[in-house]
Amino acid sequence: MPSVLLSVVTWNSADSIEACLRSVLIQSYPDFEVWVVDNNSHDDTCARVAALAATDTRVQLHTLPRNTGFCGGHNYSLDRTATELVLLVNPDVEMEPDYLARAVAAIDQDEQIGTVCGLLVQSHDADPRIDSAGMTALPDGRFSLRLHGQHLSEVGPLAATYVDGADGALPLFRRQFIDDLRVQGEFFDSRFFAHKEDWDIAWRGRLYGWRTLFEPACRALHPRQFLPANLRLRRRLSGAIKTDAVKNQWLLLLKNTTTSQIPRLVMRALPRQLGILGYSLLAERASLNAVGYLWRNWRDVLVSRQLVQERARRGWTPAPAASPPPKKPLLSICIPSYHRPELLARALRSVGPLPPEVELLVSDNSTANDFCGRMTYHVLREQPNACWHYYRNPPGGNATTNWQACVARARGRYILMLHDDDYLLPGGLTAILRVLHQCREQQHAVLFGVSIVDAHRHELQRQLPARSRWLAPDKAVEALLTNSSLVRVPALVVSKEAYLQAGGPDPSQEDTDDTDLWLRIFSRTGLQLEPACTAAYTVHEGALTTTMFQEQSIGLLLRIFQKARAQQLLPEPRLRRAAASFFHQFVLAGAYRALRSHDAAGARRVLRLLELPELRQFSVPLRWLPVRLGLGLAARFRWTPPAYDGASWLRPSV
Repeated sequence: MPSVLLSVVTWNSADSIEACLRSVLIQSYPDFEVWVVDNNSHDDTCARVAALAATDTRVQLHTLPRNTGFCGGHNYSLDRTATELVLLVNPDVEMEPDYLARAVAAIDQDEQIGTVCGLLVQSHDADPRIDSAGMTALPDGRFSLRLHGQHLSEVGPLAATYVDGADGALPLFRRQFIDDLRVQGEFFDSRFFAHKEDWDIAWRGRLYGWRTLFEPACRALHPRQFLPANLRLRRRLSGAIKTDAVKNQWLLLLKNTTTSQIPRLVMRALPRQLGILGYSLLAERASLNAVGYLWRNWRDVLVSRQLVQERARRGWTPAPAASPPPKKPLLSICIPSYHRPELLARALRSVGPLPPEVELLVSDNSTANDFCGRMTYHVLREQPNACWHYYRNPPGGNATTNWQACVARARGRYILMLHDDDYLLPGGLTAILRVLHQCREQQHAVLFGVSIVDAHRHELQRQLPARSRWLAPDKAVEALLTNSSLVRVPALVVSKEAYLQAGGPDPSQEDTDDTDLWLRIFSRTGLQLEPACTAAYTVHEGALTTTMFQEQSIGLLLRIFQKARAQQLLPEPRLRRAAASFFHQFVLAGAYRALRSHDAAGARRVLRLLELPELRQFSVPLRWLPVRLGLGLAARFRWTPPAYDGASWLRPSV
């Protein structure tokens, strides 16, 4: 019996959501779960859903901080589940008790059926008007609701038949269909927001060779509120909705029209689109924003078209017999990217073939161009669609917000942050998975070894634990606060649970937020050390300049030690010893780097940090005394010390 997800997206849906969910919960089909994804409603939708969820464990409420539309809300649930079938449920729909059971039976008739839609009526009248019986493709690139507005008695007996598409109010999708239709990691194109997205799915499904079955035995109530062709209602809509209606029609045509269809569609669609443009100029200026949108984003649209057309040329192929991916991946590899497509390509290729228990996420903060997105699709085009996702973040973000986005999107039990300038070593992913299988549910933070390399991939040093062992929370905190080079990000795997409990990076810590985050995690979970070298950590010349080694940075680092003191994470003598070692290591590394750059004055400024009252209280550790004296003399006499690549302390990781 196939498992089914019922995905409900709400936005100020208090008037109808209770009746909808009551019809959901009395379905005769036994194996289903319900996700209600709320798009930041301002009424009491969430309270009503929560009350129902408290009485039935099949219902889960997920609240989003902003309105992501129909597309974003359903993508949220589709990306975080792996049921064999998915039924999208509009919050104003009421299903007959056997709707789901009949739809599942219908989709099982043929593996080429990707979608099943039922008979939606507009009222409980004895002879109701039909809302939809599937969709019909029109010659000009639009779709119409089949039999819409006709009385049930007027159409005669209805039989199951193949149609051109399904209305988005209540379609049942096969998971293979969902994964096959993903473009740029998304099933629903989030640019559509909430209009014509079902047209896009119907068109793409037909291009790829999937079939949509209309099953009249599946019956539900759907009192539709709006049709775009109704000008009286249209004039009451907001400018954003009007813009979407125009923009999305053009996106449909630009993405999905095949080369062979272009001559016919130009003849059919051009007059109507010119008419819409003229109407916008005369009476609906807000819709002209669609022109500006396409002008600004034409590169993204072109990439989408290339991917859709490339997939369409392959046609429909039966699903492979391989077992489906696990419901929840073991590991999410998150790659935050920043305008460096060539480095991103290296990181992506280093992962190799994706096992079913691994998902790969690219979270792109690039704003000037779409090169990272195009590179992602090029490198990962042969990987299973369900195992990777590309996200382009809105402008205004930074490394902290990108990190937070990665954690929020990851579905895996564990998360590996792989910066775009770092990469996995051959066999690295296999070694990580082997350890995670051994310590699953027992360890929440695992630190592997790394190869420290320069920008040309020349290995400078290997940094790895001497042996496999677990550090209790106090020992892990002490190791972190003693060694400013302990943690290299691509070597650390942390459970999503630990990230969520720790609360993510603290933006007020600025460039020291990594160390602050590790402190919060290690103090809760401890740290498992593993001597396997799994990744390369890239050191760029000049990446840590003397601007990092200044009084402000010292103040931020001291705040971390103050937090450890306030929480009594270590006894005071151990904390002071750790601080003495940490700050000497950090400052001396800065002085060495300045001298290697022939900046003796900069080295002297960095060394003077050790004279700050906050640092003078710490005694000089014996290990660092000769280093401090030697660098002091070199700075005074402007000597350039020899290159010494064998010491990890020269490259702080704060």
